[in-house]
Amino acid sequence: MSDEELILNYDQKFWELVDDKGYSYRKARRILKKKYPSVYYDAQKDKWFINDHVYHLEADK
Repeated sequence: MSDEELILNYDQKFWELVDDKGYSYRKARRILKKKYPSVYYDAQKDKWFINDHVYHLEADK
């Protein structure tokens, strides 16, 4: 799986947990940390990190 696919899968699962199951952002991140240990999103900087490499994804418009 490419890094971009990994980020998209993580993002999709995150919003499923938050929107569909009603979890808090913090709890959703904790759950996904187990499945995606190398992926991290910094909301303040709007950057994705995979194994400490920075990735910028263009927002869909």
